[in-house]
Amino acid sequence: MEKLICNARILTMNAGMDVIADGYIRIKDGKIEAIGPMEECHVVNFPGEIKDVRGMLVMPGFVNTHTHVPMTMLRGYADDLPLHTWLTEHIFPAEARLVTPENVRIATRLAFVEMIKSGTTCFNDMYFFEDVIADEARKAGIRGVMNESVIDFPTSSFKSVDEGLAISEKLIREWQGDPLIHPSVTVHAPYTCSKETLQKAKCLADRYTTLLQIHVAETRKEVEDITARTGMPPAEYLYSIGLLDRNVIAAHCVWLNAREVRLMAECGTSIGHCPKSNLKLASGIADTDTYLKAGITVGIGTDGTASNNTLDMVEEMRFAALLPKAMHYDPEAVNAAQALRMATINGARALGLEDVTGSLEVGKSADLITVNIAASNMIPVYNDYSAVVYAMNSKNVRSSMVNGDWIMRNRIVCHVDKENTLEAIKQLSGQIRKM
Repeated sequence: MEKLICNARILTMNAGMDVIADGYIRIKDGKIEAIGPMEECHVVNFPGEIKDVRGMLVMPGFVNTHTHVPMTMLRGYADDLPLHTWLTEHIFPAEARLVTPENVRIATRLAFVEMIKSGTTCFNDMYFFEDVIADEARKAGIRGVMNESVIDFPTSSFKSVDEGLAISEKLIREWQGDPLIHPSVTVHAPYTCSKETLQKAKCLADRYTTLLQIHVAETRKEVEDITARTGMPPAEYLYSIGLLDRNVIAAHCVWLNAREVRLMAECGTSIGHCPKSNLKLASGIADTDTYLKAGITVGIGTDGTASNNTLDMVEEMRFAALLPKAMHYDPEAVNAAQALRMATINGARALGLEDVTGSLEVGKSADLITVNIAASNMIPVYNDYSAVVYAMNSKNVRSSMVNGDWIMRNRIVCHVDKENTLEAIKQLSGQIRKM
């Protein structure tokens, strides 16, 4: 069915950052067929659904460039610990017991409810049993980049690196070309994966022309350990073995030195910035202002709820705007428009989906959200970008659309059974408490 959204204030997030004060978006076959001011809109005899969004802001949905959606089952499980202790002594052992296809399915549904209600329309995931996550994403109608997380020790979904890579390849073969699911390749990190594993994964990603995702320079300990082992800090080491490239997104990147920043910029490697997770684990503050000025594409991610503890991209975006100002004692560092670009079109570019999503332009998928800018926490609005980045909260998101399909209408998630999901997660959390 064709759709027409009219009487909207539109933040296009296109190259010109055009704002349409009173506009329309015409959607056909899941894509934006036309966009412009209302005086150019022909409502009479329109053959499809008409949605009048007067008083609403329409903008691209948020692109979460780094997360682990099934970790909703471990939200709050091991808080207030440094990353190495948190990961090796708590999370990895818990996952060994808890990560099953069924538990992943339940936790994924919960994640989608939270993500959709806070305006996320696209996410980049790395976890286990990604085929299950892909299936649930397709049912929920949300766009996802799927990455089976390959690591050098046995997991719940594979027993060896070669088996993990085979699962990754199977995922790519089954889902490549899907309108919503974008399969890709993941290696966990340079401290958990050998040189051979890292290079095998890169070869696989290159063979299928997919994204490759990896954690990089998240903590000082990682930098110290990798430097002691290889004689180089993490990003430089990855460069030396051919792992910095245009199809690579490096998550976190808190501790890059000046040479590594230059290398990443020259190679076209993108960064998935996770400000809240980095703060909560005391990993540090990534110098995103410097990264952006160097020409690196920086998107925003939430990380998983075990380290965040939310999947709220609105909140994440605000942290991404505020932290550089405090870091540099400069109120102009990462302004509101830049932060919103990081949360939308930059995220899409980092994931290789710039031609598909991230902005509202003719020919792109209709991935968008409506925001109540008349809400008491947002008025008055003197600057659209400032209002969204500094004043908005997730409850201001009223409706969400992906690929021309409404996945939330008036705060009701359309394709996920919220009540059954909440009941299932309650039962699962009860089992976890008894461990």
